[in-house]
Amino acid sequence: MDFLRPEDYLPKKSHISDWSRYGIGLIGCGSIANTAHLPAYRKYGLPVVACCDVSEEAARATAEKFGIPRWTTDVRELLAMDEVRIIDLAIHPKPRLEVLRQIGQAPRPVLCQKPLALDLEHAFTLAEEAARLGIVLGVNQQARWAPAHRALKQVLGQQLIGEIYSIHHYMRSFQDQPGWWWTKMENFNIVDHGVHYVDLCRYFNPYPEEWSRVHCTTAQLKEQNAIDPLIYSANVEFGPPGGRNPLMASLHFNNIVRASRSHSNTWWIDGTEGSLWCTQDTLYMALNKHKNVIHEIRLKGSWFPDAFAGSMLAFITAIDEGGEPPVTPNDNLQTVAMTTAMVISSREGRTVERTDVLKGSERS
Repeated sequence: MDFLRPEDYLPKKSHISDWSRYGIGLIGCGSIANTAHLPAYRKYGLPVVACCDVSEEAARATAEKFGIPRWTTDVRELLAMDEVRIIDLAIHPKPRLEVLRQIGQAPRPVLCQKPLALDLEHAFTLAEEAARLGIVLGVNQQARWAPAHRALKQVLGQQLIGEIYSIHHYMRSFQDQPGWWWTKMENFNIVDHGVHYVDLCRYFNPYPEEWSRVHCTTAQLKEQNAIDPLIYSANVEFGPPGGRNPLMASLHFNNIVRASRSHSNTWWIDGTEGSLWCTQDTLYMALNKHKNVIHEIRLKGSWFPDAFAGSMLAFITAIDEGGEPPVTPNDNLQTVAMTTAMVISSREGRTVERTDVLKGSERS
């Protein structure tokens, strides 16, 4: 049964005839840019025409490593380059507002590293400021373009498993290495790394209703390097309270599993006519009408770097067509609202409503 081919889920260039018209200016030459963004753009032939970092050494080294024609430590100098038509904003959240205001002096479309911000008020401020400055702002929730997640989304769109009622994610990993920046970040496992799976939960939701409430628990080992818990378990409801809604999701992330051979990343989605589940390299499907059969597809590509190319390709295509970015600030605000609610829930031991976090209908 041929229900999925690699071209259905791997990144590909669209109808744009001359991609050189969309020269990318990279702001932020840190590890994620060097290990994911730039390898992805090189693999898929996307033109990176300049890079910028507050560190002269980082900017120069990145330019030399990837053959980028120009580098600078000054955002204003980068914006003065006519060939820079798209901004890849790959810096941490704290300085983003200042940099957005600089970009506003010579507006370009900006694809901002995920999430828009680590806390909801900062995210709203960035979204509102970008709109005021006339900047087309997209958010690089690149996990949506990881081959496994795109494949799962494509099969869901075929409605082979009927009406979806359950989304479950189970992640086992380890990020408690001493000395890394994430061990010093508050609520890292939820608001930074975990935001991928929160966003994907929304991405896989086939219904128009947003998430409505969440209950989250966390656990922290006595002797760990991270300042906050590296384990969370969240139950997410959609629709009105009372458990009569058509969909629920459960998300579990244990990010302090020392036995690396037991690590895994699996999604399970159940529908009235069957079930889908996938790891990062294989997608499975069992259908009610195909008794005793499991359809298995080995997937091509990988999250790093393919997803980063997919996100940028989709963003540039949307700009070329005059449409909205694939992940708008308003879309990402709903994801940040859920991570915010999860933090509150875990700290206060209660269920948290989406509308309460968003402070009224004007933000819901």
